[in-house]
Amino acid sequence: MTLYHRYIHVSEIESPSVGVSGHWAGLTLALLSAILIGGGVILKKKVLLRLASRGQTRAGDGGHGYLKDRLWWTGLLTMGAGEACNFAAYMFASATLVTPLGALSVLFSALLSSYLLGELLNVVGKLGCVLCMLGSVLLVIHAPQEQEVTSLQELRRMLLQPG
Repeated sequence: MTLYHRYIHVSEIESPSVGVSGHWAGLTLALLSAILIGGGVILKKKVLLRLASRGQTRAGDGGHGYLKDRLWWTGLLTMGAGEACNFAAYMFASATLVTPLGALSVLFSALLSSYLLGELLNVVGKLGCVLCMLGSVLLVIHAPQEQEVTSLQELRRMLLQPG
């Protein structure tokens, strides 16, 4: 009995297509990432402000009391979950769509700080938030369509001719 081995040629291997639902999954993950990162920053700052109001040594002065606080760890884990969502978003959507939405974490952080920490957002800060949101939306709407690579031959051709 002979064994028949078939060697797969590089051109026969095809990559899976993500499709439209994957595109929306990437956008959803990127938005969730921005919300989680912005919220995590606020949770951590809330702990640091609480420790400073009690007269405990600040982290910059060598104090490490924040490491014993569960809310600080919750903020850190929330930020980590946000970064994981951002990483996963790149699997589903292109960088031209995911990256602008990452800037929204600054927006969420600014809005949450005004509500949860009592910080005031002046007119210029509000204008910056509006411009950040507008810029992200415009970049997502007008992002160039990516050409899908369906085979390794096509990928090789695109790598050899980047222009």
